[in-house]
Amino acid sequence: MNDYAPASSLGWLDFDAAASEQVSTLLRSLDEPGTLDVLGLGSIRDALADMLAPGTSTVQTRLRYFIFLPWIFQRLEAEAVPPNEFATKLRDYEAELIACLLRGPNEGVIGRVAGRNLKRMPSDIYWSGLGAWGIRRRDLSIVEYSHQATALRRYRPERDNDGNAVEPTVSMWATIPAAPKSFPTGEITFELEPAEAQVLTEGIRRHHPHTLIAVLSAEPGLSLDSIDYPWLVPAPRLPDRLAEVLRHARCFSELTLGPRLVYNLLAARKARDDLGWATEDLIDGQIEQLDGWASLVESRHEDLGSWVDEPEEFRQSLAGHNITRRTLHFWNDLARRAVNDPTGFAEDQQVHQFVTDRERRLKTGRARLSHRAALESGGLPASIGQLDYRWSITKRYLQDLAAAEA
Repeated sequence: MNDYAPASSLGWLDFDAAASEQVSTLLRSLDEPGTLDVLGLGSIRDALADMLAPGTSTVQTRLRYFIFLPWIFQRLEAEAVPPNEFATKLRDYEAELIACLLRGPNEGVIGRVAGRNLKRMPSDIYWSGLGAWGIRRRDLSIVEYSHQATALRRYRPERDNDGNAVEPTVSMWATIPAAPKSFPTGEITFELEPAEAQVLTEGIRRHHPHTLIAVLSAEPGLSLDSIDYPWLVPAPRLPDRLAEVLRHARCFSELTLGPRLVYNLLAARKARDDLGWATEDLIDGQIEQLDGWASLVESRHEDLGSWVDEPEEFRQSLAGHNITRRTLHFWNDLARRAVNDPTGFAEDQQVHQFVTDRERRLKTGRARLSHRAALESGGLPASIGQLDYRWSITKRYLQDLAAAEA
């Protein structure tokens, strides 16, 4: 008998852009801090985040990757790298970029520890965002693109006698400032050039004009450092649709904190009772947080109550985001009980049953609250706070834009 324990892994076949995006969404949800996956509400969280800051994810770091990566891909096209060598060459160039960035201030460098052995390279992390912002103009996965890159560069549309193209064509990449000749091995930083910032700003405003990141990109003078949640930004008048999304996001963020804290409380009690773990301090901490949450709900009772009374409006705002009817029913039941009795919510036996049944349905044998072995092997869930919908990433991007414009 040896001590070998195989590491968990996830694999997939990258057939097309749709499949690639589905897997990327899954990976983004796994990367999300304070994930709601134990209650299956992460799909609502991600839908609201996409309405506020499309093209972003929690594992993105700095805005200039939206420029670095097209430079790398255009270089691969120019070198006519064949499909069977494309992935290797792409990783080589990204590894060179990592090494180059590490020679300067390394805050935000993806792969600063793992280097070329990084499992998810920046190209994978930013691929979806490049498409969402209109910088990547064709709906292809990276694998599909690797087979077409050379042809896309060499393609010349048929033209009439006046030199006009006789059919519409779409290039792979939007026009961006040219890369320095030394890229990606020479000196490079995360500081955006003004022309680069303009391309990114125009892209997000053109493709997602009524989102929070687009609206705030037009206000570079706003100070956002001390603002913890997007609905607290002292922005100018917002588009009606955006104001509505922010209200949904705020109410959902405030009310979901309670059920997630209850889940942590139940897991800590089960670990104490079934496994003999010393979790008293953790239990006390969850109860204290639940008391604070109940005070928050009571202070916002009028607005939260009216929001819960309009579930159809919330459901319609999520249309097109593949939120299941069962998920919405589960959430409506919890939200109603939270608003009706926030102080009694933590010890509400019906809430405990809702949470336990929901996890068992989603996780089956891996449900901590239903299976002792799952709790023992999985450990206790991480501490949590309110959802901020990638606000920290959005703030950093807006700061990078403001610095370039300044």
